[in-house]
Formats: sequence, C-alpha cells, structure tokens
Amino acid sequence: MLHITEDEKFIDYVIDVFESVYPNRNVYFVALKENEDDLKLVHSKHPNIVKGRIDSEEFKDLIKSINRFKGVIIHNLITEFKQEVILDASPDVYFHWMAWGADLYSIPVLSRNVILAETQKFLNSCRSHKERLAGDMYNNYPAIFNLLYPFFYAEKSPLLIRMRCYRKIRSVSTVTPIEYSFVKKYISHKIKYLPFKYITIDQFYSENEADVCTDNNFLIGNSATYENNHIDTFLLLQRCDLEDKLLYCPLSYGDKKYREFVVSKGHELFGKKFVPLTEFLPLKDYNTFLLTCGNLIMNNIRQQGMGNVIMSLWKGARVFINEKSPIYLYMKEEGVLLYKLSDLENMSLLPDFETLAKHNRPILENLYNRNRVLNETSDLIKQIVNSKIA
Repeated sequence: MLHITEDEKFIDYVIDVFESVYPNRNVYFVALKENEDDLKLVHSKHPNIVKGRIDSEEFKDLIKSINRFKGVIIHNLITEFKQEVILDASPDVYFHWMAWGADLYSIPVLSRNVILAETQKFLNSCRSHKERLAGDMYNNYPAIFNLLYPFFYAEKSPLLIRMRCYRKIRSVSTVTPIEYSFVKKYISHKIKYLPFKYITIDQFYSENEADVCTDNNFLIGNSATYENNHIDTFLLLQRCDLEDKLLYCPLSYGDKKYREFVVSKGHELFGKKFVPLTEFLPLKDYNTFLLTCGNLIMNNIRQQGMGNVIMSLWKGARVFINEKSPIYLYMKEEGVLLYKLSDLENMSLLPDFETLAKHNRPILENLYNRNRVLNETSDLIKQIVNSKIA
C-alpha cells in the first residue's frame, strides 16, 4: 500500500495504525515542505518512510512503480502534486481518498457561505477585485469559472482538474459519516465509503481517569484559517460576561496575514485576556493545557478541528459549535452533550465538567476506541486489496 501525504502532525498516528494491522506492507511518501531539508512533524523512524521533495528521484521512482502497489492512499487531495499522480496513473490503479476537510469543502456548493460576515470583510480587504470576482464566480457559477479561468490565469481551472481526479477515486474516508453524503450528492455516488479515524481515545487518555477540566478559560478555533470565523466569534464573546477568563486562540498554522490580524483584533477587544498560541505544542503538553480550557468554541460551518472537539469533550469541557457544522450534527446524532453558540448566553445554567465527562466519555469510547479503529482500518485494507485482486 502506498501512502502519499505531507509532513503533518498526525501522520505518525497513521503509520502506527496501518502498521498494526498491515505490518511492513506500506510505503509512506512524506513530501518535504519548501526550503526544508528534513521532516518537522513526522517523527516516526519506520524504515518504509520515503521523504523527499515532489521533484526528487525518490518520488519519481515510486510513481513509476505505482502499479505494483495494492492501492494508493491519498491523504488530503487539495495539493496539486497528488492530483497529478492520480491523473497520470493508469485506470487500474486503486485510489483511496482520505478527505481531511479543505479538500472536500473546495467543492463550490460546499464552499459557499462558510466564512461569516465580519471575517469575510477582512478576507475581501486582502483580495484584489479580480480575486474577489473569481471567488464569487467559483462559488456561484462553477461552469463559467472553468470556462474563463484559463483566460485570466493562463492555466487549467483547478476545479476542473479536481473533478477529473474524482472520476478515478474508488473509495473515500471522511471525518464524519455525514460528509460522505456530500461526496455522494456532489461528487459521485459510485465512490465507496470506507471508515477511517485520525484519532483514538488512547492518544490522550490520562493515567488519572478523574482528570477533567479545572478552569473556565476559553479555547477559540484551531488554526489561523478564515473558516474559524474568529472575528465573528470575538464579537459574540463581547456580549458575554467573561469575568477573569482567558481567551486562548491556537494560531500555530494557517495564513500568516490572517493570524496577524486575529492577534491584533484579539488584543484590541480583550486586552491581556487574549492569549494567542502561535507555537506548536507537543500532544502531551497540549493535553495538559486543555485541562485549563473548560470552554471550547468552534465557529466553523465546515468540518474542522475534530481532534480539538473530541479531546475537549473527553475532558468535560463545554463545547460550543456552529449548529450548521457536520461535527455538531454528527455528535448530536450520537447523543453527545454539546452546545450551540447561542448557549453561551446561558453558560451559568450548563452542567459542570464532571457531569459532562461522565455523560460523553462512554459515547466517545465507543466511537473512537483503538480496537474499533484498528478493525475499521483492517476492513479498509481488505476492501482495497480484494478489489485489486478482482
């Protein structure tokens, strides 16, 4: 099995899970980022990791021999070099798509209205008239966008390229089952759903099961991306009684210019209460830090930050999510206790951390226990291998 991915923080976990059920039969190509000579976030020393730039001989050799693999697993379809691999491959290569979020929500019908009004104002201020026009056309008139794009940018439409890729995808894993309905409705009903989870409870399971949140501080969003709708969230929080609570805002990755704006706006509105987190924290340290954040706000309309949501729920935090988010809908369907953003106004009436943890932990344990994840991964591999044989 060939995995193609970037240097991302959860790839060590991917390697661990796949090696647990399909040992020594996976090759992991991890693309180096520009101007970097080594991996920063992938720490695994597995001998089947191939690291290199996308123009390296190592990568070219892998792609030349792509037909020898039982299947090719694409982790995140948003990057161009992966799309080229799919388009250049012969029709008999089995491609499985691990949809992360941005790659799925780049579909025009799904990308509409995921950025709220106040955050959109800043995004518009950063774009030229031409870019704003292209964005509006992409979201609302994709067929015209595909037709006109080559005249504006002297290259093929990225949307058209992705649509061609989708035709060669045989199966997909989405972060929530609800998102598979998007795949069937807006991409192709022929793509098969094979579950895979990028997180298990044991990753942040405390030796002390009684560990729950200890403080009422806020954690806002998960990255410096517009879809977090930070500015709209800040204005909402201004109407709440924050008392002496701190507002932590993870901004260690994403758009640099947007991060600077969020930091500036946060300090302007909340002063010293606003604490931007601009450096990446190791998982163990992050788990400990989360105990101080009894309130998580995820104002994303698209699926994003699932790891943050699960970890916070496990620790008994009050989790407030935009009710249009697939995560909100999925968790509600499973019986998890979490809240709409409008519930922020009634925080004093909500259950305490211990009560929330007691209710939510059995549900999360059932959904994300390691045995279940390993079984689902094993089934995924069998489906790919058996399809290749057939």
